[in-house]
Amino acid sequence: MIRKKDKKAKNKRITFHGEMGGKLRVFLILAFAAVYILSMLLATWVDQLGRRNDYWEKIEKADQEIWDDMRYKAQAERISADDAAEAEDNWQIDQLYEELSAAALINSTEYQMLSAAVYDMDGNLAAQSTNLLTAEIENEYGTAAVSWPLSDYLTEKELETLAGYVDENSRPHEYAGITYEIKAAKSEEGNGLEAISVRRLFYSTEDVKEAGNIGLVWQWQNTGGDHDGITYAALNRLQAAEVYFPGLRQNGGIENWQEWMESDYLQNYPEVYQEQAFHKETGSITLQMETSSELFLSDDYYRPEYTLVIRSVGYPWKEAVDSLKYIYLWGGILTVLCAGLVLCVVEKTFRRRALLEERQRDFTNAIAHEMKTPLAVIRGFAENLDEDVNKEKRKYYLEQIIGQTERMDDMVKEMVYISRLDSEKYTPAKEEISVRALLRGIVDAYSTQLEEKQIELHISCRDDFLIKGEKRFIEKAFSNLIANAVDYNRYEGKIQIDIEKDKCVIQNTGEKIPEEDLPRVCELFFTGSQNWDGSEKHFGIGLYLAEKIFRMHRLRMKIENTDAGVRVTVG
Repeated sequence: MIRKKDKKAKNKRITFHGEMGGKLRVFLILAFAAVYILSMLLATWVDQLGRRNDYWEKIEKADQEIWDDMRYKAQAERISADDAAEAEDNWQIDQLYEELSAAALINSTEYQMLSAAVYDMDGNLAAQSTNLLTAEIENEYGTAAVSWPLSDYLTEKELETLAGYVDENSRPHEYAGITYEIKAAKSEEGNGLEAISVRRLFYSTEDVKEAGNIGLVWQWQNTGGDHDGITYAALNRLQAAEVYFPGLRQNGGIENWQEWMESDYLQNYPEVYQEQAFHKETGSITLQMETSSELFLSDDYYRPEYTLVIRSVGYPWKEAVDSLKYIYLWGGILTVLCAGLVLCVVEKTFRRRALLEERQRDFTNAIAHEMKTPLAVIRGFAENLDEDVNKEKRKYYLEQIIGQTERMDDMVKEMVYISRLDSEKYTPAKEEISVRALLRGIVDAYSTQLEEKQIELHISCRDDFLIKGEKRFIEKAFSNLIANAVDYNRYEGKIQIDIEKDKCVIQNTGEKIPEEDLPRVCELFFTGSQNWDGSEKHFGIGLYLAEKIFRMHRLRMKIENTDAGVRVTVG
């Protein structure tokens, strides 16, 4: 018997935790992971499409700003492209360098870097976005803005040093104002850059603690590199300057500027431009975009002075991923919760299914076992009747056959009750039941058995115990308890029933239940160590039914031994 039970338990573990159950769980986990990944990829793809449109809008905006600013400045100075070519200060080219560099600076971000270039009417490169220093220089005619492409004067190391100071100026500080003051000097002859000076400033008494850092921190003179000082003549010509490092003032800082510098697509414009590019786009992960337009600086719209070309290097996927990181997080959490919920439901279904299969096997085995004995008795008595027996034995055999038939009929009725209780669709009716009235009716039905065994029964009721449920099932449960209390009681024994507001206690003076059998008394077909002798009327179903009915009505049944016998508490 023990081996059979161990084998059943093993089969149960294989059914639930074995290959099929494990495969289903893995499949569900992979399915949820696939849904999460695909949905996030789709969301990212849609988002990056929107980023591409934003990049084109920014290019068009930069194009319009350059066109508007250059046209305004040209009209303000009343100078045309032809006149500017003859001017000694080359005003228009300087302004183009400034506008293109400023556009690259303002519009370059961590995810999109811009540069721009202009070509003259012959298609030759006139100016492009670059690292630029501009200053207002006084001359005999007044004050004029002069621009110097820093890459023509400074080494890469010097550029990076100066960029570091400019980056520091763009960061937030405890006080308002510029942290570093940058000045530049034009050479005495021509418009070349002669010197650059960087000084650390302070604006409040709180900065006195940093007095060691106040003053000149870096200088450069156009004589081949860094020097201990700037010549006196150049020092007198120093003017406040503005420095443009594209990408430096946006989120990327120095790193973004370095990436802008390393991009061949943004830096290397052809010397001669021949083919117009209208919304040219290449690449997917790294998106290269180019557009061109005609630049009119005068009122003559039939003759453009320049061709404006704007290039962009964008990272729409990277920006989409960064913008959706919280969506990924919450989507992942939601997916895990949903997957966990589904796995719990599936696991619960598996457990219920395994339990039902086990109970079905046990039920079938128990029925077969319980039916085997009465059928064997019926067969034996029927074979005896087939022989020529006297009248008295014949009557005895018939009585035994009828008794066994009634026993099997009672067993079938009990099975019907179990079947109805196990139905998932069944829900008990809700009516208020008086346990006191119910027990009095049940006791009256057992009056004959009580008289035969001369059992003394007392009912004590302080407050009526009211139960909401279906009367016929509650009556069946208490009837089984009373039947056990009568059948297993001793001759001239006692039964004490105490009814209180929230419980009912039934005590009898029958034999105590062995301690090892107490945990199993409510199992189906469990009859303990008693052997069937032909007179036993209990099939191990009564307590199982009673406990199941009470549990269905949210009541608890407790069975325990006492000094006098057995006590059952329902409440």
